[in-house]
Amino acid sequence: MHGLRALDLGCGQGYFTRALAAAGAQAAGVDFAEELVTYARAHEARAPLGAEYHVLSASAIERHLPRGSIDLVTACMSLQDMADVEATVHAAFAVLAPRGRMVFSVPHPGTDTPVREWERDAMHRKAALKIDRYFDTGPAVCQWNMPRLLYSWDTPYWRFTLSEWSALIARAGFVIQRLHEPRPTEAQVRTNPKLADCYRLPYCLIFDLVKAP
Repeated sequence: MHGLRALDLGCGQGYFTRALAAAGAQAAGVDFAEELVTYARAHEARAPLGAEYHVLSASAIERHLPRGSIDLVTACMSLQDMADVEATVHAAFAVLAPRGRMVFSVPHPGTDTPVREWERDAMHRKAALKIDRYFDTGPAVCQWNMPRLLYSWDTPYWRFTLSEWSALIARAGFVIQRLHEPRPTEAQVRTNPKLADCYRLPYCLIFDLVKAP
């Protein structure tokens, strides 16, 4: 990671960009939300890591960066929230150097479906996750109403099947090197029982892509 030129798409308040910078990368983050970039810059001011932040649409990065100028493009649970995912992936391909990587995480298509409900047993314990309408893809609405939040809100996002993700990636020119389904350890679940669901089922999916020569 040391010395790599890294670009974090949909960086928000900069959490993952800071992680890249802390690992030694020359990290920059972009986000369309000016207020979130303000928070990211404030974090950098308080604890400088050398990270830069720009208010910019991720789909427009190739118009602002030289082609082949980036070694690693990341998008941590942000790509699905972008209105033109395909344009963003094509733009990432354009700014990456030959054999550069794009690594991004998204909600797992197999468990993030339009119909999704836990079936419970007589003790009200979660028995099985019931899912349906996997092939109903396209624009959707995410309802942020978890008990841990101070208030609730809705945001748009876009759903893709695994086949659609694969085709989109191939059209941009990338090759999939690896897929990863993160799973907490038993020890982590004991420490934080809220992780029990994603110990049983994959909640997100990580794509590791390489720019084909």
